[in-house]
Amino acid sequence: MPIPIRVLFVEDWEDDVLLIVRELKRAGYNITFRRVDTPEEMRNALSEEQWDVILSDYAMPRFGAAEALSIFKETGLDIPFIIVSGAIGEQTAVELMRAGAHDFVMKDNLAKLAPVIQRELRDAETRNERRQVQEKLRESEERYRLLFQSSPDVIAQVDLDGRFITANVAMVRSLGFSSEEEVIGKTFHDLMPKHVANYRLKMVRKACNEWQTQVFEDQRAGRWFHNIFVPIKIPEKGEITVQIIARDITENKKAQEQLEKSFVDLAETVSRAMVSRDPYTATHQRNVAELALLVGRKLGLDKDRLRGLYIGGLLHDIGKISIPESLLNKPGPLTEEEWNLVRTHAKRGYEILKDANFPWPVAEMALHHHERLDGSGYPDGLSGDELSLEVRILSVCDVVEAMSAYRPYRPARSTREIIKELQNGRGKEYDASVVDILLRIIRKGELNLSSL
Repeated sequence: MPIPIRVLFVEDWEDDVLLIVRELKRAGYNITFRRVDTPEEMRNALSEEQWDVILSDYAMPRFGAAEALSIFKETGLDIPFIIVSGAIGEQTAVELMRAGAHDFVMKDNLAKLAPVIQRELRDAETRNERRQVQEKLRESEERYRLLFQSSPDVIAQVDLDGRFITANVAMVRSLGFSSEEEVIGKTFHDLMPKHVANYRLKMVRKACNEWQTQVFEDQRAGRWFHNIFVPIKIPEKGEITVQIIARDITENKKAQEQLEKSFVDLAETVSRAMVSRDPYTATHQRNVAELALLVGRKLGLDKDRLRGLYIGGLLHDIGKISIPESLLNKPGPLTEEEWNLVRTHAKRGYEILKDANFPWPVAEMALHHHERLDGSGYPDGLSGDELSLEVRILSVCDVVEAMSAYRPYRPARSTREIIKELQNGRGKEYDASVVDILLRIIRKGELNLSSL
């Protein structure tokens, strides 16, 4: 099929235009054209219509190729401008091409024109595609720059020495400065307390050495930040840098702490509320919670796990609310049937707590606090690694507190009896590390069992 093409002729001879049109039709082009021979006509043609190619004669009575080329360049268009002339020296043609013309063809050799147009149109299309890509890249860079600078998150890029390469407004302000120039080129140690700078530099090098994103939280100038350190390789420069994205989570931290405090308050309230119904259970829960907290600290648990452990201790026997008071306060030994009913408190407690949406496994602690390492416990007969550390702590603390306290059906056990129970069950029924800590606590007098 004929190839459509729109041609603007800068030519004073109509016959020459028709000859060129015929030649291009023979080459497979379907031509739409317009002829101009004055500067005004050319300006009008360029502003009124779109053209695929401009074919200009060199010398005309009222106009010349040099002036036509100048008008063309004013428009900023990127389409082929080809000189088609019957009389032009090679030196003149070269000068016109240096001035912006794409090629020249002699009128006595018009067979060369179609291939020249085809080549130039292809080159123009390539340039246009490249320009579109570059424009999109510029737009993308501008969008990123705006996002980078306007983001409320702290964003920066540093080298392996922790030296700032880029920093957005939020980063600059978080460091206590007002302009990017005050930060770029400075290192962590120039701008931050030594302990903060040391840790961040450690994370930069860890990210690059392991080639893995590092995610951590830290505190700076009284504010908490959630940090993401991403290693980035820049092939063209042969450099490795780290992209830093940090979000100020101070308010979230405060809200989380308040929520967790509310959980603790709620658990303590529920535990106290049980006093009116069963003072033994209520006191037992609080004592177990305090003892478990002490053991957890000595095991090096973090603040969050300690809080969950404490709440688990406060609520581990909440299932006893469903056990008849007459049974809980019954003097003397319980029958096997009565013991079976009491043992249901673990599952009842789980049912009560499972939908409470605690951020810790509180319901599981209530369900499993009577399980044993050797699988001899209840209600599910779990053993070994099936028991979480919280459950292992709680189960031993529960035994120690229960043995030390008076119950309607039996007197309190002596310290010697409690120690013997722990020694006999160590590594069998009870977690060895938890037992060892409790034995040290008892022997050093850090825990007065009679006061529990």
